[in-house]
Amino acid sequence: MSQTQRIADSYRAATVKAAWYGPSLAELLAQISPELATTRPVPRSHSISELLQHLLLWNERIRNTSDSNSLPPWQPEKDWAEPPIPWNELVTRWSQSRQLLEEKIRNFPVEDLAKHVPGRNYPYETLFHGVVEHTIYHSGQIAMVMSMLQSR
Repeated sequence: MSQTQRIADSYRAATVKAAWYGPSLAELLAQISPELATTRPVPRSHSISELLQHLLLWNERIRNTSDSNSLPPWQPEKDWAEPPIPWNELVTRWSQSRQLLEEKIRNFPVEDLAKHVPGRNYPYETLFHGVVEHTIYHSGQIAMVMSMLQSR
């Protein structure tokens, strides 16, 4: 199995099914109502919907990165200021984006993993491992917010 296949498998486990540490992101999302998704657990915190929309934004940015399209810089004031997407549409869009990103990773040429990501000072291998870690990080936040809201 190639390195890109292993990374794609890790991304799939974190996002769809068979994560070693607990429920995948899709398994968590299946338990969340639109009302729960848009409720903030505490003032000035992110809702589940905002966290998922952030993941969607970065999935799309990474998926669209190529030699002719640099990865945009991280600008938190812009990343978290996107107009909200209705929950059911957001889940559908994230699921489609997740699938397309997995396909990009799975089909990415192994020999290009060492190439630098346009607009960054690190290689695609770091980017692809990073998207798995980013997803797991925010999945943990989503699980914690869900737990906080359900315990009210």
